[in-house]
Amino acid sequence: MAMSSNHTNLRDIWYTMIGIPGLEDAHIWLSIPICSMYIVAIAGNTLLIFLIFTDHSLHEPMYIFLSMLALADIILSTVTTPKVLAIFWFQAGGISFASCVSQMFFLHFMFVTESAILLAMAFDRYVAICFPLRYTTILTPSVIGRMGIASVARSFLICFPLVFLVYRLTYCGRNIIHHSYCEHMGIARLACDNIKVNIYYGMTVPLFSIGLDIMLVIISYTLILRSVFRIPSRDARLKALGTCGSHVCVILLFYTPSLFTFFAHRFGGQSIPRHMHILFANLYVVVPPTLNPIIYGLTSSMSLNYTNLRDIWYTMIGIPGLEDAHIWLSIPICSMYIVAVAGNILLILLISTERSLHEPMYFFLSMLALADVFLSTVTVPKVLAIFWFQAGDISFASCVSQMFFLHFIFVTESGILLAMAFDRYVAICYPLRYTNILTSSVINRMGIASVTRSFFICFPLIFLVYRLTYCGRNIIQHSYCEHMGIARLACDSIKVNIYYGMVVALFSICLDVLLIIVSYVLILRAVFRIPSQDARLKALSTCGSHVCVILLFYTPVFFSSLAHRFGGHSIPLHVHILLANLYVVLPPSLNPIIYGVKTKQIKERIVQVLSFNKALC
Repeated sequence: MAMSSNHTNLRDIWYTMIGIPGLEDAHIWLSIPICSMYIVAIAGNTLLIFLIFTDHSLHEPMYIFLSMLALADIILSTVTTPKVLAIFWFQAGGISFASCVSQMFFLHFMFVTESAILLAMAFDRYVAICFPLRYTTILTPSVIGRMGIASVARSFLICFPLVFLVYRLTYCGRNIIHHSYCEHMGIARLACDNIKVNIYYGMTVPLFSIGLDIMLVIISYTLILRSVFRIPSRDARLKALGTCGSHVCVILLFYTPSLFTFFAHRFGGQSIPRHMHILFANLYVVVPPTLNPIIYGLTSSMSLNYTNLRDIWYTMIGIPGLEDAHIWLSIPICSMYIVAVAGNILLILLISTERSLHEPMYFFLSMLALADVFLSTVTVPKVLAIFWFQAGDISFASCVSQMFFLHFIFVTESGILLAMAFDRYVAICYPLRYTNILTSSVINRMGIASVTRSFFICFPLIFLVYRLTYCGRNIIQHSYCEHMGIARLACDSIKVNIYYGMVVALFSICLDVLLIIVSYVLILRAVFRIPSQDARLKALSTCGSHVCVILLFYTPVFFSSLAHRFGGHSIPLHVHILLANLYVVLPPSLNPIIYGVKTKQIKERIVQVLSFNKALC
């Protein structure tokens, strides 16, 4: 048909999106907050949906609408952010015309749908406050279902014509999109036809969707306020308004950046730089999905059932059964901690200052050293405070923070060990291509990938412990806070926590161990094909330090995990906790020693430093 290909076959059109024009050099840095927010958005909203559907006490209209909002947030951020990150990380800005139009449609469709869901939530608050006795009879499951279908149907009817409006145009070769994702006017401006119809329809869409929704939301809250101020009791008024707090925050978060961008784009002229427009456009598809689950998680009664979590304080008793030996146990733990911090900081300084050590293997080693410093510092100072001063008290928020950083750094370190196994695999199996494969940018991306994966896996643990009800048990039989230790103090069912704890172990530690084994199987296969015995031994010797560190990191973890699950009461509790203390301080203290003793370049550099200091004395 002429409509679809006047001068150019649309199937052959490929566009190149350049990200944020003017900030190309900052793309890698901008990707860090955007990627972090995307991970939080996916994890937080997925967890929110899961909690609402598994907890029968949350099967209420307000939370069903919230689950719809969470699903819309996941889709809205996923439509754009992966491609944005691909542009920022790999300069992968190429996109076909069909894919670009698909992204455009789903972006506008989800945005209008989310606006309608926020309107439905405003109606929910209106009914709950103005007609509380009829709330459940008005907002029945069938009514909620129809409202959800109506939101989707309206969005489809409004946004589907956009597809035809861009397909009808003729495109004459301009294929650079000065943006990080495809949107209606961005595509239309690449055409060589008159685009007045696109402009007018583009104005109609926000007017009859976003504009109408905002007006109806304002009317809803006007009626709510009128009803609230008729209530004689001040406490009752505040309680009624308190139920709207989360929704008002989400409304402001959703509409403010989009309206600012809309008006700035049309009336800001040249006064606002183009890169600011596009930066805002990227933020308003990722910031609201990131903050919405946090806002609802922190401000709604869903997360604070019977106890105000801010008032909870726990007492950690150290190693139960060995209280009299705490002072003696503190001596080796303190000594190992000092060695861990000093040794790993020295390792990082040597690698960063010595140019001969600026190789992939040592960059990964510096990442491991940094992770070791954090891993031991998250726990050991508090352990020593308990052992020396009986200072075992800790607030709920501090306990959860320690729990998160403990698991986060532990999973990150496992990811770094996997990256180091890949480094050895490339060095031995592809020695001539080693520096071409493991470039600085690839190493940085592997480091970022380790951190983001850990964040993605461990961040839901915060929501999983915040959702529980705590009824007074405040003694932690341990010397630091970890996920199941906190969860077991709740009076709710903790099956979700148990299952998620198993999933974390399976998709982080176990997967990493499996991939490390595969790497070393391939390394051994390559090594035993080398005809010279001396060459085989030399190749294997480069892996010695890494194998020692792997065994040192994973062996106590697996022993503790298996003993905890299958050892029953045959292994005393104090042995479990003693092992748990050792595996956050022993590997960090021995890793720099292992690499210092077994790695020639590091050993020589340390000898030079010590000789220089001796000469100065």
